[in-house]
Amino acid sequence: MIAASLIVSVVPAVEARAPTRTPITARDLTEAADIMGPSLSPDASRVVFRVTRPSVSANDTRLDWYVAKVEGGAAIHAGTAGTVRHDGAGSVAEQVPVWDPDSKGFRFLALVDGVVAIWHWREGTGMAREVVDSADITGFELSPDGQSLRYTTGATRAEVLAAEKSAYEDGVLVDDSVDLGQAVAGGKIEDGRRISQRWNRNWFDRARILWDAPKKETVVELGPEESDRAAKFRTASGQDRTIRLPDGGKAEIDASGAAQLVKVTLADGRLIACSAQPCTSPRLAAVAARPGHDMLILFERDAGSREKIWLWRIGDRTARFLTATEGAERTPIWQPRCAVANEALVCVEASAITPPRLVRIAMSNGSRKVIFDPNANLRTRIRAVAIPMRWPNGHDGIFLRPQQATGPLPLVIQYYRCAGFLKGGVGDEIPMLPLVEHGIAVLCINGRQPLDGETMEAGYALAVSAIGEAIDDLAAKKQIDASKVGIGGLSFGSSVALWAVRKTKRFAAATISSGQVGAHYYWSNAFPDRGFVGIFRQFWQAGDPDTDPGRWRILSAAADAKAIDTPLLMQAPESEVRNLVELNTKLRLAGKPAELFAFADELHIKYQPVHKRAVYERNLDWYRFWLKGEEDPDPAKRAQYIRWRSLRAGQSLQAPAP
Repeated sequence: MIAASLIVSVVPAVEARAPTRTPITARDLTEAADIMGPSLSPDASRVVFRVTRPSVSANDTRLDWYVAKVEGGAAIHAGTAGTVRHDGAGSVAEQVPVWDPDSKGFRFLALVDGVVAIWHWREGTGMAREVVDSADITGFELSPDGQSLRYTTGATRAEVLAAEKSAYEDGVLVDDSVDLGQAVAGGKIEDGRRISQRWNRNWFDRARILWDAPKKETVVELGPEESDRAAKFRTASGQDRTIRLPDGGKAEIDASGAAQLVKVTLADGRLIACSAQPCTSPRLAAVAARPGHDMLILFERDAGSREKIWLWRIGDRTARFLTATEGAERTPIWQPRCAVANEALVCVEASAITPPRLVRIAMSNGSRKVIFDPNANLRTRIRAVAIPMRWPNGHDGIFLRPQQATGPLPLVIQYYRCAGFLKGGVGDEIPMLPLVEHGIAVLCINGRQPLDGETMEAGYALAVSAIGEAIDDLAAKKQIDASKVGIGGLSFGSSVALWAVRKTKRFAAATISSGQVGAHYYWSNAFPDRGFVGIFRQFWQAGDPDTDPGRWRILSAAADAKAIDTPLLMQAPESEVRNLVELNTKLRLAGKPAELFAFADELHIKYQPVHKRAVYERNLDWYRFWLKGEEDPDPAKRAQYIRWRSLRAGQSLQAPAP
């Protein structure tokens, strides 16, 4: 048995609560607001940030821009950020606004009334559409003097609509650009209408039809009045592993030698190396320049999405620890969640039981001041405790349980990533806080995917081993009931969950949210010239199902259908549901307790609020039913429980004699 160590002690979500409260529901999680990374003005006095607010009743997500002073004070609502757009996987697409050189306004792209144009907000005058073209604008940049804009366009809107009309009326030539998982003439809802997408040559990323049309650049002169807005201040170029310094030099995290270190090259060519502890840490993620100071900010990864922040004066032998911040998961498509000003950091912070808010962190002592909190009401209603955990096997995670828990609890596990506010894990599908409300503990484990050279199943085996050790540890401490454990996830997390129920008998219920490897998955993607075959062989170490049947018996869960006894609920996007049909049919033919739901017009990560809520609620019902024998008395769910009781009766008939 492996004992886990607690990183911090149990901490209540809030110190004082009203005598009564409304429990956290699936709708609460669906409609929790998020804050996109703050962007600092050139004079480092203000930040602009974007807030997303999903709505179940509207089945839409509202986007708004806000501006706040770094020194403090109420944030100003600058206006709408337009209709929400999503990236190819289904996440809300991020955007970095472009500040005016005088720090009194900013520009951004927005989809409004079917047109993607450049919008401009100015202090005192508000927001207005500034540049519109016959084609949607895909990107733009402001000249250094602020007097002209250069923007990029592709196919015109008329050409795109004509291509979509032709796809519907004339049929679609199936080639390497067509995603056969989607509706061929329109598989995504955007701005209230169905649009057609195509693979954009980036593995499983999608873009609107005609995304690859020739690009055109246009320059717009903004007028002589812009000369008065010339920048008096220049901030460093953000935060990254390599950045430009205000004096023209650069700072970089150099990992080319035997040991990683931070190097600074001054404008005159002098080289200064940092030997302080965080500068040589293999977990150092990024550096940033502190405006107005001969100093670097160092961001060092900790457990999950937590980062330690250090201050290093260039040339010193040591660095000063400032603070640690939660919710700072770094991905290639997300902006940094902290902006660096002269005397403070402005960060979006969120932790397991703390929904996102924007805070000011003083450089002097790390003290915090809340700038904007769109989830204040939700925050006061959360009654759970979050216990960060770390095991000797190198894994770490978060254990959630009710505040007043007594005795061993049923448990639901997600193995993937545990970043920020735990609405539902990766993809936001497992209703973690509502599970806790119903007396079911949740364990989120930060996993790792296979290393280079490892087989995919080696990564799964590592995950299942780590999960088993965590279950044994919590059961030994009488925190959980090892006979009532569920597991679920999306993407890699769903593959781990499915592998776990294929290879062990430890789980009383499971939920997955993504398509799985099977013959249909392979042949629908292996079209010549797409590059799928080579990437598939790299990740899965397998050829096609006809020539490599031995590997496919290992990879395909459908080959193990008769051995899977765990009740399995599959809730897949329309774009991936066909990759689960063989597994679902074989499970049902074998009399196994399984159900498959498909959600129309959805991508890898479901983006429609009504679907998010439905998935949350059904997953909650599934775990309550199989782990606790509970049924929601809502009359609308009567048919659901008739089916599930039938599945349970069939499972009992198949159970071996003791």
